Amino acid sequence: MEYTSRDFTGLIHIGRNRPVNPHHAISKRKINQLWKLVSTVPDVDLVLILIYTGLRNGELRNLLKSDINRRQKFLRVTKSKTAAGIRIVPIHHLIWPLIEKRLASEGPYLVNVQGKPYDYSRFARTFRRVMKLVHGEKHKPHDTRHTCATLLDGAEVNENARKMILGHARQGVTNSVYTHKTLRQLRKAIESL
Repeated sequence: MEYTSRDFTGLIHIGRNRPVNPHHAISKRKINQLWKLVSTVPDVDLVLILIYTGLRNGELRNLLKSDINRRQKFLRVTKSKTAAGIRIVPIHHLIWPLIEKRLASEGPYLVNVQGKPYDYSRFARTFRRVMKLVHGEKHKPHDTRHTCATLLDGAEVNENARKMILGHARQGVTNSVYTHKTLRQLRKAIESL
């Protein structure tokens, strides 16, 4: 319709763009260092919970204590950025004591300060402080999801189980409609970390 007389397509460079903030999985060495600090440094447990559940930080921040099933040891994500993010995630046996300690705190939220959930800026500051202790300054909170996905892949957990744990949409009729995973199968996948 000839809205403009100039051609700007020469300024577009497809294929040359690089991610502005690339994500990296947290190394096993750094994870082991976090485990050494968990009993003495506050909030190290938050990073480990994110790594061993694959939750988005917002999902963890909005998690209510009532979303934790103590008997069967799983958590129910009820608020997520996507429909596929509404899910059940088994709790790895290593982080169960960390979850129990958080359950014993006051307030309705699993992660709270004076009964109110953390906002993102407080959570990001906490994450940076904890990661600095293990020389992980380059990492961002979302790297914990990349770490969980990488560990699940390294343990050869099948793609459907990985997607269900991480809350990713499953493509195709076979995967999204006909393939079902039981809590036991998902627990086996999460315990492979």
